[in-house]
Amino acid sequence: MADNSWVYGIRHQARCLTSVSASTEKSKFLVGTVGVKNNVVCLLEFDEDKSEITPTLLDHPNEIWDIVSCPSDESLFFTCHSPVGADPAEKKATLWKQTSTALEEVTTLDSSGVFKVLWDPAEGASRIIALGHSNVYLSNMKDGKQQSAINVVQKDQDNGGCLQNASWNPHNRESIVTTAGRDLAGWDLRSGKNEFIRKGAHQSTIRAVDCNANKPYHVATGGDDAQVRIWDVRQLAEPLMVVEGHTHWVWSVAFNKFHDQLLLTSGSDTVVNLHNVVSVSSASYLGNLSSSSTSSSSTTSSSNGGSSNNSNKSGSNSKSNHDNDSDQQQEEDNYWNSHKPTDGLICTYDQHEDSVYSVAWSPADTWTFASLSYAGRVVISQVPVTEKFKILGV
Repeated sequence: MADNSWVYGIRHQARCLTSVSASTEKSKFLVGTVGVKNNVVCLLEFDEDKSEITPTLLDHPNEIWDIVSCPSDESLFFTCHSPVGADPAEKKATLWKQTSTALEEVTTLDSSGVFKVLWDPAEGASRIIALGHSNVYLSNMKDGKQQSAINVVQKDQDNGGCLQNASWNPHNRESIVTTAGRDLAGWDLRSGKNEFIRKGAHQSTIRAVDCNANKPYHVATGGDDAQVRIWDVRQLAEPLMVVEGHTHWVWSVAFNKFHDQLLLTSGSDTVVNLHNVVSVSSASYLGNLSSSSTSSSSTTSSSNGGSSNNSNKSGSNSKSNHDNDSDQQQEEDNYWNSHKPTDGLICTYDQHEDSVYSVAWSPADTWTFASLSYAGRVVISQVPVTEKFKILGV
């Protein structure tokens, strides 16, 4: 269990959480509730210096099944919602603008059955994807209004099941990664055709997916088999890494956008796990550079020692200096080897008492993240200081 956490409780059950991605100065998160009445969007602002969470509650007319913030305007966000007890196939997606005290409806997308919206990471508020259980709609937005909606992917539900989740590829804005049943697939938004597909990527339904923003082709998935798997989509025969640590369904996975060796996972077992996956991250080359530098330094020392043989005295002094340098270098190597990041579970956060449906990193502070459980409990936590120092090399 971690000590560096702050808790806020909402008086409704909730399933969706997102960071306010346009807020780069303060850590802010949005939560949507699924109560039988009086549902709200809850904006939480975290102040580390004051060690407090400040909430703003905004009335919302329906149950909220997903929420996503605009990457270029922190007052705009989409909710995917439906009336209490309604057919899930009738879910709608609405763009809202937050004022100081209320929500203003900007537009509701034409498509029905939309359970998730993604913003184009490169185009800010001008392009979105609306995800249905068998369709992916690509829309252009102008002044908050939907200009067009193109059905770019038609998924055959009889072949692999319904779409479950998706992530826009941050390295290619014309590509998305989806999960359906036990399958992982990539889609070209221009042609609507598969870029890749891995049948049976998990033993059970895949609930979570996230692309590594720092390393192209790397994708993390989490499934009902309690496993998290990291893939290179160019070589899908086997995962690059299988991350253990959960005992029930995995609901959410999230790479840190700055230090992608940090991976958050959460599940129905009520816990949030923070993992280090440095060996398959963009930081993996740092260890190789360190080893090369050490080897080069040792070679240079040996070379210098061998060139001072003009007399017995100078040879003796050179050998002594070389031994001292070698001992000092060995001590430094031993120190850094014991203080550098390694693969494995960093910490388990166990402040929740119900299924943890979502985790999200703060865009304002790379070491801060939030998690949400079904009971409406939001926990804002931070990477342990010891791990932070290892990553920073201090």
